[in-house]
Amino acid sequence: MKNAMLSSMQQVSWIRAIAGVFAIIVVIIFASTDSLIQVYREQRIPEYGYHTNLILAALESDATLSFLPIVAVLPFSAVYIDDVKSKFARFFLVRTNYTSYIVSRVLVCFFSGGIVIVSGTLLTWILFAILLPMKEIAEGSAESTNLLLINCLLLLLNGGLWAVIGMSMSTLMESKYISYATPFVFYYLLVILYERYFPGLFIIYPKMWTSPSAWPFGCLGAVCFLMEITLLFVLLFAFRAERRLRQL
Repeated sequence: MKNAMLSSMQQVSWIRAIAGVFAIIVVIIFASTDSLIQVYREQRIPEYGYHTNLILAALESDATLSFLPIVAVLPFSAVYIDDVKSKFARFFLVRTNYTSYIVSRVLVCFFSGGIVIVSGTLLTWILFAILLPMKEIAEGSAESTNLLLINCLLLLLNGGLWAVIGMSMSTLMESKYISYATPFVFYYLLVILYERYFPGLFIIYPKMWTSPSAWPFGCLGAVCFLMEITLLFVLLFAFRAERRLRQL
């Protein structure tokens, strides 16, 4: 299992991962443009914690949320299909078994998709903290920081979910382009279903998946839901992948 994990981590596309981190930074800055312009136009020094609230507001914007499925799939979601089509998986299975191969792919796919998003968010937070002059510590700054950490946890789970969805759906069509396109299409399909047909069914609304206050039991409710949905797609991937690997 250890060798399987190491091999999977070596197949992560670090170039695409870095590009994804950079893209998240750009999107959050873009979503915060109006607030930043207002601060510099008024030439006022915001209170400490303003940069955290700025990040939190950007994470609720449509631009940022709709970009998450695109970024999450970049580092690893297409690796399985490349392994199958290049027959690399056959040589890999000589040193391990089907279970180790599948589990290692799922874990690396999940965490690489989530870490890219969280890394971009935290780097933007550091960038804002450095570039924005701020006053003394405000009473609510600790609460904002805790909320940011909770949002980072949900972003990790969201990114992992989108990455696993991409990898799982690519097993159906055996196309790496499906792994890139499906999460984005799935995101907007759920948005349309909620906004037009099922406005009371908030659990299918992806914009709620990063908002702990919208869920029963707060963050715990959101975490349980995201883990359950992720598990469904993991089982789909495991079933389809094992059948395909046995045919190599």
